[in-house]
Amino acid sequence: MAERTHTSRLASYKHAGQGTTELRRKRAELSVTLRKQARDEQLLKRRAMSPEAGEEVQASEKTMTPTEIMQGLKSSDLVTKITAARAARRMLSREQNPPISTMVDAGVLKPLVTALDRDDCPDLQFEAAWAITNIASGTHEHTMAVIDSGSVPKLVTLLGRGGVVGEQSAWALGNIAGDGAMQRDIVLTHGALPALLPMLTPDTAPSQLRTAAWTYSNLCRNKNPLVKFELVAPALSYIAELLTVADPDVLADICWALSYLTDGPNERIEEVQTTKHLLPRLVNLLQHKSPAVRTPALRATGNMLTGSDVQTDRCLEAGCLEHLAVLLRCNKPALVKEAAWAVSNVLAGTQAQIQVAVDRGLLQHLVHVLTTDDVRSQREAAWGITNLTMGGTPAQLDALVASGFLEPYCSLLDSSDLRAIVVVLDGLNNLLQTAAKFGQVEPLCVTLEEIGALDLIENLQNHENEEIYQKSHTIIDTYFGEQDVGAIPDETNEEFRFGSDQPNENIHF
Repeated sequence: MAERTHTSRLASYKHAGQGTTELRRKRAELSVTLRKQARDEQLLKRRAMSPEAGEEVQASEKTMTPTEIMQGLKSSDLVTKITAARAARRMLSREQNPPISTMVDAGVLKPLVTALDRDDCPDLQFEAAWAITNIASGTHEHTMAVIDSGSVPKLVTLLGRGGVVGEQSAWALGNIAGDGAMQRDIVLTHGALPALLPMLTPDTAPSQLRTAAWTYSNLCRNKNPLVKFELVAPALSYIAELLTVADPDVLADICWALSYLTDGPNERIEEVQTTKHLLPRLVNLLQHKSPAVRTPALRATGNMLTGSDVQTDRCLEAGCLEHLAVLLRCNKPALVKEAAWAVSNVLAGTQAQIQVAVDRGLLQHLVHVLTTDDVRSQREAAWGITNLTMGGTPAQLDALVASGFLEPYCSLLDSSDLRAIVVVLDGLNNLLQTAAKFGQVEPLCVTLEEIGALDLIENLQNHENEEIYQKSHTIIDTYFGEQDVGAIPDETNEEFRFGSDQPNENIHF
């Protein structure tokens, strides 16, 4: 199936009338935040350190200079080659300031890559692969030097053979793929995934499985362009099985991979969701004890909630709302913000989906988030409420009013966060339009005045931001002016079907 573009997906996404640009900006901002967090919790590249600081060094293996290492690598004597390769690996494994540029400039890459062909000597292949891994952990220029040396197809071949050399080759390829989309695609087009798949099983040795999971996550990450889905999708059934392992490092990397794969067109979300056992196992990880696992599991689940109504329903049926309710009160700002974002996408859905959220008590949890001191979390909670004011039934809006949201919601009008102010102004305008349909503008306006919201809206008419000025001025001019309430124009947005299906319902402001 041909993939729709990300833009077309947003254009057709749920309440598109709210403005797809608004939704797109919101998602982009969240993605940037998560990518920064991902770099802290899951490094793009990893340098392989020597396993023991006190590794015994034979007299013949005393510290060698780059020139001596080059001479040794070019030697026809196998023992001399191994000694030189090991010296190169040790030098590049220094904890502080490894001399990667010095070694590359000395020309070590060519003989190291040649050493990868020595099937008669796994020790030499291992040392060479380790040294190349650490060169690829450096700058973009260092990684490109590794690619230009012709190492990728040789590393893929060794990866496919497994063992300790295969694991080290996976690590090197993960470093190369983590350098960017182009480098990722080079690794994939040389057949890295089929070679990696045998390692992506629960019975793989723990260290090898951690390396394989991290490498797979790097094969899925990076945008502009997104990874070709068909090159990484064959691993999904393997990934579903790995979601049951106990190792939190493996779980974290697998969940990050799923977060990258679901951050795109609905067709990708569909492939992930319909992989047997994958969705319920992913949703279950929202309650994992480690924040390093919960964070990417939450991002992947949140991405799925931006998909089609059917895809959102699957997440709800898997029980995501119960876990999101817990996360909204976990007191970890990054997780609270992400959970509020996920809930806001449910509240941007169908009225049946909104009702599930109402029945699960999510409105009270969002109100709690509004009272926290993290403005980013508050903004996401406000987005959820504004989405509900746009698409909810009269009964759902009545439940919203009964939740006591109005005062903490309106307090964001005094925030320094311009986006939060705009979101709240939009929600208030939606509420006032709905109140007009039921002849309840006056009680709502009285309530807004009593909680101090009217003063805040009036003050915003002097705001330097043009959008905030226009929206606040429209509210004051339309609903707090001297004209008769009957002069307020009727709302014609088809999202509201009040009075047609349930003519006796009302909203009690």
